[in-house]
Amino acid sequence: MKEKKRLIVLLVSLVLLIFIVKFGYGYLSGKYMPIEGEISTADLKEAKDFTVYDKEGNKIKLSDFKNKKPVVVNIWASWCGPCKAEMPYFQKAINEYGDKVEILMVNLTDGERETKEKALKFLQDNNLEMDILFDTDLNVANTYNIMSIPRTIFINKSGEVSYDIQGLIDEDMLKENIEKLIK
Repeated sequence: MKEKKRLIVLLVSLVLLIFIVKFGYGYLSGKYMPIEGEISTADLKEAKDFTVYDKEGNKIKLSDFKNKKPVVVNIWASWCGPCKAEMPYFQKAINEYGDKVEILMVNLTDGERETKEKALKFLQDNNLEMDILFDTDLNVANTYNIMSIPRTIFINKSGEVSYDIQGLIDEDMLKENIEKLIK
């Protein structure tokens, strides 16, 4: 009888281990990377306003763009590997859709790990020609409760969040969501 219980416990443990390994690997590899903050069009919510600064120190508010064009906000830092991987996609999107959608590249500039100088050097070193905004007051980070980056928020022309994606996005996902915004 003890042998039978041991065998059952061993089999259950093995099945559980296989389950954990399968889904754990899938999650860590990005295979099961859910779009955590995706909001259905029936549940659109007003985008929370924030203030950031351009490289000259001028204040820029998200609300400045309301009722003008859709807005894509990408929150990033130069030390973030996934953020770096997305940058060519955003450069391409800026070049292709810049007249139809405002793409705000918001750098989390804490003054220690990330500085304006580091962010600008990253752009220069990687031949990226885009205007970036600096979240030196961590206003965006606090307003949107940023726990990890990159984070990309798609906001329609009326100022409502259409999609809120935490984590790395690929070129097709970026293009698809921008095209949904501009239709």
